[in-house]
Amino acid sequence: MTRARKNGTFFGLTESDNKKHFIVLGVPWDGTSSYRYGAKAGPDAIRSATSSRLYNRFTDDGIDLAARWRVCDHGNIPIARDPSKLEEFVVSALSRHNHANSPVLFLGGDHFITYPCFSVTAKKLGRPISLIYFDAHPDLYESYDGKAFSHATVVTRILESESNCTGRVTYVGIRASTSEQDARIEKLGLTVYRAEDVFKDGTDTIASSLKSLLREEPVYISIDLDCLDPAFAPGVGNPQPGGLATRQMMEILHGLRGLNVLAADIVEYCPRFDSPARITAFAAAILIKEVMGLIAKSPFVQEDSAQESGFRR
Repeated sequence: MTRARKNGTFFGLTESDNKKHFIVLGVPWDGTSSYRYGAKAGPDAIRSATSSRLYNRFTDDGIDLAARWRVCDHGNIPIARDPSKLEEFVVSALSRHNHANSPVLFLGGDHFITYPCFSVTAKKLGRPISLIYFDAHPDLYESYDGKAFSHATVVTRILESESNCTGRVTYVGIRASTSEQDARIEKLGLTVYRAEDVFKDGTDTIASSLKSLLREEPVYISIDLDCLDPAFAPGVGNPQPGGLATRQMMEILHGLRGLNVLAADIVEYCPRFDSPARITAFAAAILIKEVMGLIAKSPFVQEDSAQESGFRR
C-alpha cells in the first residue's frame, strides 16, 4: 500500500513511500529568451504551486499517483552563463543518484532548455527519440537575432542531431508561425496541429492522430505554457492570444496514454509577469499532474526497472 503525506511539493509525492521514482530537475535559464525575461525563476515558482496543501495526488480522471510514484526532486542545476554548458549540468545533476531507468520532468527555463534535456534523454536511452511540441511558435528558425542558440531555434538544433532525434516532430497549438518556418515545416515533413485544428477537430481527434503517428516510438513531450491562451497563462515569455484552454490541453494529454513517453518538460513560465492570483503557475501544476498520469501508463516505465541503460556522455 503506497501513500503520500499531506505536506510537501508535487502533490505530496516527495513524501510517498513508493519504490518507483519520478525525477524532477529544474533548469533555471533564460539566456536565450527574446522578449520577456524571467523564466529562470520558473522552476522554483512551479514547485511552490504543486503544494499538497492545495492539490491532492489524484489526476483529473482518477489515477492515484501515489500508487505509481515517489517524486525525487533533484533541485536545480547551477545557473549557467553559456548555453553549451546546460547539457553537462543536466547530466551531472541526474547522475547523482542511480535513477537511470526513471522518467524525468524538467522544469524551465525558456524553451531552449528542451535542446539539452532532449539530448540527455536520447543518450540515456541509447537511440533516437521523437518529440511532441506544445507551443504557439514552431521555434524552427536557423538563427534568431543572429544567434544559433535561441528559444526560437530549439527545434532546428534538435533536428540537426540524427543520433538523438528520429526526425519526427509533431506540433500542437501553433498559431504564430512565419512563411520561412512554414516552408521548413513542409520541407522537413513535420506534422502540425494548429490551434484552429484543435478547436475545429476536437481534442479526441488530435490525440488519436498523435497516437497513430507515434505509437511505436519513444517520445519526449515539451510543453511551452504559451500554447495556452493568455487568459489561462498570462505569465509567459511570449504571450500569443488565440490559444488552447487548459481543459483542451488536459484532454489531449489524457488521450496520449499508452504512448512510450520517457520524459517531459514544462517551460517559459515567467513568474513576474503572472497575475496576482498566479493563474499560470497553477495551470502548470495541473498539467504536471496530468503528465505524471500519462507517463505512469507509458510502456517504458512498465518495464522491469532492472533494465537500466545508464547515462552516456
